[in-house]
Formats: sequence, C-alpha cells, structure tokens
Amino acid sequence: MNRPTGESWTYFQAQRWAADYLKERGLDPHTPEFILKMIHDWNTTTLLMHNRDRMPSEEAVRFRRAIERVADHEPPQYVVGKAPFYGRMFIVSRDVLIPESETEELVEWVLETMPKDKPLRVLDLGTGSGAIGITLKLERPLWQVTLSDISAGALRVATANQRLHGTNLPEIESDMFARLADQKFDLIVTNPPYIAPSEIALMDKAVLDHEPPVALFADEHGLGFYHRLFERIGDHLTPGGQLFGETGFDQEQGIQALCHQVAPNAQIQTRHDMADRMRMIHAWNF
Repeated sequence: MNRPTGESWTYFQAQRWAADYLKERGLDPHTPEFILKMIHDWNTTTLLMHNRDRMPSEEAVRFRRAIERVADHEPPQYVVGKAPFYGRMFIVSRDVLIPESETEELVEWVLETMPKDKPLRVLDLGTGSGAIGITLKLERPLWQVTLSDISAGALRVATANQRLHGTNLPEIESDMFARLADQKFDLIVTNPPYIAPSEIALMDKAVLDHEPPVALFADEHGLGFYHRLFERIGDHLTPGGQLFGETGFDQEQGIQALCHQVAPNAQIQTRHDMADRMRMIHAWNF
C-alpha cells in the first residue's frame, strides 16, 4: 500500500488508512481508534464527533509513526504511554506490564470479599505500575496500602501514577519480603510472574519483545514465585490474613497441590475469569 502523507486527512480517513495498514499485517484494525482515544482523552462519542475534522499535519506525522510502531509489534499501550484500568487511566512503560482485564477481575474479587469499613493493612506485592494498589486505595480509602516491587524502574512508574491519582502510598524496592522486615499485613494482593520459560514459543511477539521478562517468567513450570511466597507468607500475614493472586490459566491443579505441599494447613480457592479460564487464587490460614 502506498503510504499517504496524511497532510489532508480527516480523523476518519486517518483511521481508515491505519486500520487497513494493520489489517494487511494481521493486526487488530481497532487499534487506531484506541490510539486516538488515548492521545486526546476522547471517548467513542467524542471521536465520532471529530471524524470529519481535519487532523493537523503534525499530528498526522505522529499518528503515522505510532501506527508503524504497532505494525512492528509494539503494544499500543506502550506507544501512547498509558492504559485504562478499572475505569481510570494509568501510565505505563516497558518497565511494567500492561494492566489486563483479568487483573481487574482480581481487584473486583478482593473488593467484594474484604471488609471495606476497616483500616486493613494491604500489600500490593510486585506492584508494577501500581494499578492494583492505587485502585484498592481509591476504592477503599480506609485501607493502608503499601506498594513493593523488585524493579526500581517499575516503582518509578508507580510513583508517576501516584502523582496522577493523588495517592501517597509507601513504596518499597524489595525482592518479595527481603526489605519488608517484620511487617505484617491483613491482605496481600499480587500479580506475579507465572509463565514457564518453556512457553515462550507460544507467546505473542509483542509481549516477548516489549514487556519486562522479570514480571513474566518464573521457574518450576511458572510456579517458582508462588513456591517462595507460600513458604514465607505466613510470617507476613496477621492472624486471619488473606492472599489474593493472579495465575496462569493452566495452573489450577498445580498451584493447589503446591500450596498444600508447602503450607499443609492453608486453605486455597480458585476462580475462573469471564472466559472461564482459571486465573485467580484466594488463600488463607498459612
């Protein structure tokens, strides 16, 4: 396809060109709409209202470059530097995972299960962008939330999101509980690395090339992080303390067996996502 200059595009023409450009490469033709919404903070209705407007030539150049980055398998959320999560917008970079709908379901499970009128001490373990911990604080103002991550780069993104959303939560750079000393929590929520390195061949190129490996991969068939967590979490939960975590869709039996092996007294419950894939655990009595 000949690439137009974009000098006389309307927003509708720009989207049409970009959708065709991506579709020819086997990529999602709805991505251009997402990019324009993110750039302008528009909703679907607002975007439609601008369809006949001329796109400024400078914006056309930036838009075309953005589409070319997507065509090169860069996730559009990294291209625009932000992603929606639980009705809010969060800054993202290649130092953090892109928040996904499964993680929204995890947050919803936490909110519907835990008491909202008590000042729970909460740890967002492996916080990444801070999306989980910041969302929990905004939804439950009484909760005392701490953000921790092994990655200094991730915590910089979390700090930016705290500024964006007006929170002032403690942030700790720590490999699991290494720098949390004797702190105990009523609730620990985590979206940890849980992909086995053997699954690399099955993964999307955009994820492999752009998302941080430290947040994706774990040994022991993807359960290495949870093995360490189950061994140590009892020292960091208050009596009655609860764990909620995201997992791989094929780990339902494996993670339950691991939990019972490492912490024989613990209770563990799994939950499936909207696509009926097991993606979440709730565990207690460590």
